[in-house]
Amino acid sequence: MIARRLVLSAALLLALPAAAQNAKLYSVKKDASSLTYKLIHKMHTVSGKAPPSEGKAVLKPDGTLQVAVRAQVKDFDSQNSNRDTHMLEVTEASKYPLVEVKAVGTGVKTPAAFPASVPVTLKGKLTFHGVTKDVEIPMTVKFDSATQVTADGSFKISLEGYNIERPTLLLVKVEDELVLEPHLVFSEGT
Repeated sequence: MIARRLVLSAALLLALPAAAQNAKLYSVKKDASSLTYKLIHKMHTVSGKAPPSEGKAVLKPDGTLQVAVRAQVKDFDSQNSNRDTHMLEVTEASKYPLVEVKAVGTGVKTPAAFPASVPVTLKGKLTFHGVTKDVEIPMTVKFDSATQVTADGSFKISLEGYNIERPTLLLVKVEDELVLEPHLVFSEGT
């Protein structure tokens, strides 16, 4: 069975066009990466952070960048256990445990010298609370070295657009806008 899978994998690899074989595969470094959310309430701004549970990126020779990242909703930490428990309730984390982004950008080329940064807008889908919507995520991709890339960005979503009841504090709801800020560090070939 293992030999059959190896032969099939080798056959698929040989069938790929040469350009696809030269694509670079990156894996997210969980300990160096984070996804941060920010919510605004009349009295203060709430911020929570979680490491991604997994993430991959593929940079093709034509400059196409494909990214897929997900995080466990239960991992978001705002440094306030009561608030985090309430967020788990309103996001129904036991029913919808993941927040996931799958997106594609173009015009990203590996630079000749490091470090170097490239702006890119990723276009794709965000799945949150069982709802999938189109998103555009402006990012800065920084090639730290030949094997490490850091991607930073910020984008906004509507809680109500994802069917999430806005949390309240002192009977006042937070604003509908949720800001998501990915900070993703990728290493090639891992």
